Amino acid sequence: MQLLLIRHGQSSNNHREQTGGDLQGRLPDPPLTAVGHEQARRLAAWAAQDPWCARITHLYTSLTTRAVQTAAPLAEALGLEVQGLEHAYECGGLTTGPAGGFTPVLGRDHASLQTDCPALRWPAALEGQPWSGGAEPWDHGHFAQRAAQVATDLRRAAGEADVLALITHHDFAPFLLAELLGLPAARGEQLSFRLNNTATVRLELGTVAPGSALLHWLNRTDHLKPDLITL
Repeated sequence: MQLLLIRHGQSSNNHREQTGGDLQGRLPDPPLTAVGHEQARRLAAWAAQDPWCARITHLYTSLTTRAVQTAAPLAEALGLEVQGLEHAYECGGLTTGPAGGFTPVLGRDHASLQTDCPALRWPAALEGQPWSGGAEPWDHGHFAQRAAQVATDLRRAAGEADVLALITHHDFAPFLLAELLGLPAARGEQLSFRLNNTATVRLELGTVAPGSALLHWLNRTDHLKPDLITL
């Protein structure tokens, strides 16, 4: 399997955190900021011109608003549908945050998210119903199990000649990378790295030899101008 992991563009919560805003005002399912939309557009333009990215055959996304909005211009640039993945969301899922006692919040439904990304296809397991929002305890073992589920879903989908892309999240990415690279499950909580908004990670799994794992790049942001690089 060849895979491009992508972090979503800057969300309103990301901007609030980076500018010292009151975290009590965080949104459960924040949209992209104007900067986030520009990052997504630049990601799409870069991917359409990059010889390797132009080989992407399948595009997947978390079902959060910020991820789906990031997927929209990329899908258009590559001429692909976008398959939603139920379990690829950020650690913790959708909740009201500290102001609301971390009460679970329901995710959006297919028709609603298609207003942001017309190419979005809904998970078969959720047919006719909205995404639950995935609210969960902050438990590293649980995150690792969810990462294993996402990795299994991707491996099942990948044909020999396929190149996959997945739009996911900053805190969940280390658990998914640990799973894909064959590291012990606990390494997901120990891995620490910066993954900027719309940064990419390229992995090549099992193509050199059975069980092999090759990390081509991490946190690549050369599609962004310096003033558009955000965390």
